[in-house]
Amino acid sequence: MFNKSRVSLAVAFACGLSCVAVQAQTSSQRVEITGSSIKRTDNETALPVTVITRDQIEKSGAVSVEEVLHRITASVAAFSDSTQGVGYATSNANLRGLGANSTLVLLNGRRLSNHPFGSVGGTLVAVDLNSIPFAALDRIEVLRDGASAVYGTDAIGGVINFITRRDFTGGEVALRYGDTQAQIGGRETSASLAYGLGDERFNLLVTAHVAKSTRIRAADQGLYMRGTQEIPGSDPPTSGRAFPGRLVDYGLSPGAYVSDGSFTDARFAPCNPANTTVQVADDPSPNGKAVKLCRFIFPATLDNLPGSQKGDLFARLSLNLSADHQAYAEASYARNHSIGRIAPVPIDSTAGHVNPANGEYPHFAFPVNSAYFPTALLTSLGYTAPFDTIAGMPGMTEVALRAVPVGNRINDNTNDQLRLVGGVRGVLGGWDYDAGLTYSRASGSLQYRGYINEPRFLAALATGRINPFGPNDAAGTALLNATLMEGAMRKSTTTTTSIDGKVSRDLMPIGGGQMAVALGFDVRREQADDRPVNDEYSQGLHIGGEGTVPQTNAARTVVALFTELSLPIAKGLEATLAARYDHYSDFGASVNPRATLRWQPAKALLLRAAAGTGFRAPSLWDVNSPPAFTNTANSLVDPDCPAGHAGDPRCETQFNVRNASTPGLKPEKSRQLSVGMVLEPSKELSASLDYWVIAKSDQIDTIGGDALLTDAALYARYKSRIRRTADGFISYIETPVENLGGLRTAGIDINVKSAWTLAGVGRLGIELDGTYITRWSRQNGQDGPSVSYLGTAGDGSTVQPVPRWQHTLVFDWTSGAWGARLENQYVKGWTESAALVEANIGVATAYRVKDASRWNLSGAYTGIKNLTLRLGLKNLFDKAPPFTASSSFGSHAAGYAASFSDPRGRHFYAAASYKF
Repeated sequence: MFNKSRVSLAVAFACGLSCVAVQAQTSSQRVEITGSSIKRTDNETALPVTVITRDQIEKSGAVSVEEVLHRITASVAAFSDSTQGVGYATSNANLRGLGANSTLVLLNGRRLSNHPFGSVGGTLVAVDLNSIPFAALDRIEVLRDGASAVYGTDAIGGVINFITRRDFTGGEVALRYGDTQAQIGGRETSASLAYGLGDERFNLLVTAHVAKSTRIRAADQGLYMRGTQEIPGSDPPTSGRAFPGRLVDYGLSPGAYVSDGSFTDARFAPCNPANTTVQVADDPSPNGKAVKLCRFIFPATLDNLPGSQKGDLFARLSLNLSADHQAYAEASYARNHSIGRIAPVPIDSTAGHVNPANGEYPHFAFPVNSAYFPTALLTSLGYTAPFDTIAGMPGMTEVALRAVPVGNRINDNTNDQLRLVGGVRGVLGGWDYDAGLTYSRASGSLQYRGYINEPRFLAALATGRINPFGPNDAAGTALLNATLMEGAMRKSTTTTTSIDGKVSRDLMPIGGGQMAVALGFDVRREQADDRPVNDEYSQGLHIGGEGTVPQTNAARTVVALFTELSLPIAKGLEATLAARYDHYSDFGASVNPRATLRWQPAKALLLRAAAGTGFRAPSLWDVNSPPAFTNTANSLVDPDCPAGHAGDPRCETQFNVRNASTPGLKPEKSRQLSVGMVLEPSKELSASLDYWVIAKSDQIDTIGGDALLTDAALYARYKSRIRRTADGFISYIETPVENLGGLRTAGIDINVKSAWTLAGVGRLGIELDGTYITRWSRQNGQDGPSVSYLGTAGDGSTVQPVPRWQHTLVFDWTSGAWGARLENQYVKGWTESAALVEANIGVATAYRVKDASRWNLSGAYTGIKNLTLRLGLKNLFDKAPPFTASSSFGSHAAGYAASFSDPRGRHFYAAASYKF
């Protein structure tokens, strides 16, 4: 509901300022800096802003927005489309590690639509960075302080504003080629074009960019195998659902005996040494022989780097209507197509479609009279007939297998974003004004290949004509192929339609200069139509898929008013007050103030401070979606496995979880504070130091199944959320979205820049940008204790690794037509808990992930008119990414943290750009 006193205060503040009628001059030299709506002549404001110029982007060798942002140390554990084999080909920013939905992404100061594939409690309902027109960029401004009073209440972690070129004339074409030294894939090719023309009346800019990268198969690198050297006694990450298959109630795989030569039969295949291992059970068979089973090394069948194709088009037209007024229009379109490959379908009862009424799973029942039933093997191990084991299903026994004969599960994703903007800007009656209408639509489509339909497979398996343990004949192959569930599964859109406007002007001279004011409004309509187009997919009838996917169709309207007042109190001393009123049609209103102080007591010293509040409403999915099933990210161990079933694969698997919205879910609120200084003792040297702290209350999140089963304290507290079958095995885990309590994070940002002209050598620039995190903790429940995740791997679910320190160090040298750049990207390692390590590689010991330090080298030549040539080596010393036991830091790929590192090893690139 409305808070009447806060609303009255905000409206009175805005109205009072708007009624001040003092004539003032505007300066054409002033510019608007991200974080403020008031134009200034000084770029160094009271808010900490990192600016990445186009020249820096080109020198870095980056080919995507995501790659550029990896150099921003305030960004923690970015979610990457280059690693999400099972994801939706999206790339999301993650400032301060607070989740993508707490980072506000803007294009020329205005919003884009969020990606349309959402889920209850999902943190990736955010802008896909692939929507940004890469070739059109002039610079990127990263506001490292939550600026909810100016841009929106959801900018809790900060704001990233992508700003395109303006008044560009002429043309530029750029080509790039890159490849890995090991020739294992990962080849990159790209081309871009920019063309602008205009005069004093108009300017038209058109850009285009296309990029393609090829896949890298995990098996060609073997990063998942490194645990056996790093952690004694460990095994590679495996799953009990393997091919050849397993007799569940006997705990054995016929293929394991074929592998060691103790059993020979052409109907049964051996365990493939490339992607399976043989495990010996603790208890022997009835006649004392070893009980063996095949375990599947699932990472061996994945891609460490999916293949993708990306492209974008951008156009901007500005028309000078008069000396003081300009009309402008923008149009952009971006498409990203990515193919993610994950392990073939895992098939057993726990991978099946759980019955929400009773929590039971289907039996994957196989007839014991089938020609493919291993009667001779069981007899040789001392087992006696009858061999059927499923109560109520005479003549049938339970099997588990992996659908290797039909290949990988493939997620074929295509994401599009269309954005149209029209507006006017200029000076009217002494006021600078800017108003515009924006329409943005994000579309996503998902196609499946290699997935299996559960009802059809159960019926086919029951015929006994499919061989779970070896090769199929032609009839069996045809029957298996008929169970495939392929084609279009999901086609969804989100749209954001908004009208906004702002005015600003100088008001009157006071002690330190001109008092200035800005006023503005923003009205937007957000709509989500997340639509499964295959009914069986929606019901979760694809074995080993993402669970149930209900349709979500919802909308909200947000109305905002904001104001900002600049008070230059004395020479070198300026205070700024801002306030924003937001009204959500589904969550009421909020007023969020912000105050900043900028004091420059001397030319070489600037002191600054900022404090404000934020407000983030639940996503449209959090409050409108029906309950949906999915599964844990990692293979986990059930702490309360039924007695006598130790080692049973049903006690160590990816468990089902049930996401659900929660009645009475409240918005989360935040408080931000930053204090810092900028030192510039000479024109060749400057340094900044900023301390920041963010405190959330009523944080919106889930206690994921991974966290619950690997944290003893969480397990003890939320054990009642685990639903079990009648025989004691885990059926599913309740993971409702809820207000978990408080979250606190704090740290220090450091930036040091120098530029020296060295006689006879050239000009050398050095820059260090680093972030040291001093706190990252949260409550896992309203009344629970605060748990620190600083320097850890997170909770295995929604909390990603939190390294204490990250930095980017750059040496930039130029001399005449020659230039060179040496760059170091560093991430301090963290500790994985014993429970996470055990869940993934079988050893209950904590593991310290090593520090990651990667050097990149490039050179440029500009001695030919209008032509720039670049050569570069990324990962100069060919360092493999540090080993991690956990496999799901943004990816199913195992053996390294995909959201922090690049798996490609040393790779080179060559680029050329020509201006005309």
